[in-house]
Amino acid sequence: MLAAWPGGSWQDTVWLVVALLVAYGVVLWLSALLWVYRDVKSRTNDSVSQFVSVFLVLIFNLPGLFLYLVLRPQETLTEAYERTLETEAMLQEVERLGTCPSCRRRIEDDYLLCPYCRTSLRKPCAQCGRALSFGWVACPYCGTDRIPSTAAEAARSQTPAASPAAGSPAPAQQLRASAQGGRAAGLPANTEPLP
Repeated sequence: MLAAWPGGSWQDTVWLVVALLVAYGVVLWLSALLWVYRDVKSRTNDSVSQFVSVFLVLIFNLPGLFLYLVLRPQETLTEAYERTLETEAMLQEVERLGTCPSCRRRIEDDYLLCPYCRTSLRKPCAQCGRALSFGWVACPYCGTDRIPSTAAEAARSQTPAASPAAGSPAPAQQLRASAQGGRAAGLPANTEPLP
């Protein structure tokens, strides 16, 4: 006589094993579906791509999951954002380093002249010696007024207090006449230029 099957007949045991395998497959399928949904949400904002990815796993189960793993974007949105921040930081660092207006080579902010082509970039402050841009009228480091070195810089730094009197040349014309040694546009030294 054969011993009795534990838990009943062998058909009941087969049905129990099949039910457990089906339940395991459903749980695996649902967890893969949930994982793909969360993963694709972290990788793209495109709703069509999200729908297609979830649909692949919903219809094809594990082959759909493998297909999604092949086709999914390589980096998450967070990784893409961090890469963008790193790129911006590097670009800002590059922008901080200036370029020479003549030879276009990289120069530091405190250079007075370009070490490659000797183009004058800035003038030193008379008080503290720091590099000053040509457009500045005072040193931002020590507060000293900048002394213009040319007649053109002097004309730019002057602010007219009142309009020039009739018959007298404008201040810029006076400076031009004195800079050219009393001759303006080929006229003799005693002739004033026309306004």
